[in-house]
Amino acid sequence: MVNSADIFISTAQRFLCCGNKKKRLSSLSCLDVAVQILAVDLGLKPAFLYDCNAASAEQLLQYLNSLQDAGLLTTILQVVSIDGNNLVVNSELMKSHLAELISERRIITVDVCPWKEQPAICDMESRSVEMIKAISELFLNKADKDSSVCMLPEQMYDQWNLCTLFGIILGYPATYWFDQSQNFENCLKMTPLVVYKVWVCWEAGDKKHCSCLYSFSVPEILWSEVHAYIQQWTELLSDRFSKQKVLTELSFSQETVVLPSVAL
Repeated sequence: MVNSADIFISTAQRFLCCGNKKKRLSSLSCLDVAVQILAVDLGLKPAFLYDCNAASAEQLLQYLNSLQDAGLLTTILQVVSIDGNNLVVNSELMKSHLAELISERRIITVDVCPWKEQPAICDMESRSVEMIKAISELFLNKADKDSSVCMLPEQMYDQWNLCTLFGIILGYPATYWFDQSQNFENCLKMTPLVVYKVWVCWEAGDKKHCSCLYSFSVPEILWSEVHAYIQQWTELLSDRFSKQKVLTELSFSQETVVLPSVAL
């Protein structure tokens, strides 16, 4: 009997190839993608940003549909393309996630404009809420969830900061903002950053694969201000994790790093 890990691997190598068809994703890369897809399917994260290779949104949709046909997914997952970036979205979880952000008014946004002496939490509530409402109304509610890719037209997001947008969509407890109308630089160069990661394992047959489920950073100087909220976010994730039996060994790690440059 073929185990589910082998099906995930063969399906990814069949549908997620690009360029030279002989260059397939490695088995480890396929398993990393599988864990992310399972996490979205199980409601452990609202979305997954696919960046393993240059596979198209249509290829990603074929991959998901094949997994669905094989009975390996419990939810119809949506493919959303924003500015050439392809995301796999759990639409129902995303709706509740965005609604919660709006109702509770807890959107931690860190201003990292390059002219600032140091990063600072900024009041982006009204702008972020406007963006979140637009996301909900314009692609989550109207998209064809099981037969096509939802493409966000550029005029919808050309004034949005994509770094902030993706942080919100991916379910991070904190996200960065900079004034992209000026430039795309930031003030994080040589700034101590607390890198927070969430790890899980997946045991499928004779294969056990550990993968990073979330990874985000917060400037160390702001850690005391955001720590309580991140702890609350961690507890909520732990509660959701306890309600499923597919992924195991949830763990958290953090380290402080200082980098010569940080790309957002």
